Amino acid sequence: MESMSDISTYLWQRLPLILLFAGGYFIYQLMVVTRITDAFVSWVLRKSRGNASVLLLYVIGASAALSSFIPNTITVLTLLPMLKRLDRDFARQGVGGMTTVLMCSAIYGAAIGGMGSMIGSPANALLIGVLDFYQIAGREQITFFNWFLWSVPLVILFVLVAWGVVAGLGLPPQVRGVTVHVDCLGEVCETTGRQRYGSLVFWFYMGFWILEAVARQAISGFVEISPLISMGFFGLFIYLVFFRSAPTSSFGSGPLLRVGGLLKGLPRRGFLFILGLVALFWVIHSFGIDRQVVLLVGEMLQGDMMPLILFFLTIVSVIFLTELLSNTAVVAAFFTIAYYAALGHDMNPMYLMMGVGVASTCAFMTPIATPTNALAFGEMKGASLTRMLGLGFVLNVAGAILLTVWLSWALPLIY
Repeated sequence: MESMSDISTYLWQRLPLILLFAGGYFIYQLMVVTRITDAFVSWVLRKSRGNASVLLLYVIGASAALSSFIPNTITVLTLLPMLKRLDRDFARQGVGGMTTVLMCSAIYGAAIGGMGSMIGSPANALLIGVLDFYQIAGREQITFFNWFLWSVPLVILFVLVAWGVVAGLGLPPQVRGVTVHVDCLGEVCETTGRQRYGSLVFWFYMGFWILEAVARQAISGFVEISPLISMGFFGLFIYLVFFRSAPTSSFGSGPLLRVGGLLKGLPRRGFLFILGLVALFWVIHSFGIDRQVVLLVGEMLQGDMMPLILFFLTIVSVIFLTELLSNTAVVAAFFTIAYYAALGHDMNPMYLMMGVGVASTCAFMTPIATPTNALAFGEMKGASLTRMLGLGFVLNVAGAILLTVWLSWALPLIY
């Protein structure tokens, strides 16, 4: 009974975090159903005025912003119709070779955005659970708000690095001076009342969790009452999303969300690529190849080395392993490897384990790295695998250096 009591206490203490992630799922659903994402993408891309280089920056930035709060696959699904249209417009003006760079820009932004918030990637939730499992000192300091203190500058830097790679190395020479017309997606040139209501609910959700995180740091005793306050907020949030009628528009009527009918089908080509990816990972896992490879790489990190070198080697190992193996298998094993490697080098395990979680989202190189990559590669007909591999390899290395330098400097300052 004592163990059950301990579990109940732990779940009560972590209830705000559980509700944060649960609410994040509903947030992305309402953004999809109301097509707020479409309106945002159309607005952002129109700002580029059709200039190819600037357009790629806006694609990466829009993808990163969206995927900080909704799944990467949904982000790419939102961008695909516009990317296909842009690709056709460039082709009509005699510019070939844009398919791959447009696809890569969406993939890069979606992966980068996963590190942008605590709800941006499943790896972030797994990270919190592993930190609790190992009872890492300082884990209680990680909040929804102070995550942004290091992640937002990192995302901005990463977006600029990704833009430098894809625009500097990927753009075809004949694109200079060519512009395309960036039109609206369907009916989303102007926002509807339903979309504005959905946006208000989104910012209401964001505002509460930011204030909750600040109150934890500033108000003595708030931690004890936070689960009760969070439950009250979550009940109000559920009412606003599932029960209160939102303004009627062509996107729907009644409440923003309904219990049924929220699943969105994948495009056929992309769906087939994802099925093939699942089958491949199943075969790899069945033969234990993923576990053997991860353990082999982990053994290489046990020798004596400078902490900064250990940080870099851990991050670069995670990035490249996720290009070929299941992200979940890699990150789950590397949390343990990072924990013991950090202890062996007199480092704070939390920093290295956070580096593992962030690095696990950086799969830029292969179509089989993530379902998102498989979806985009399958749908963008004519994309070049060779160019994708080349650009992704450069960004993998540049990203590993950026993550090592930034995280090893910023995380100790905040935590």
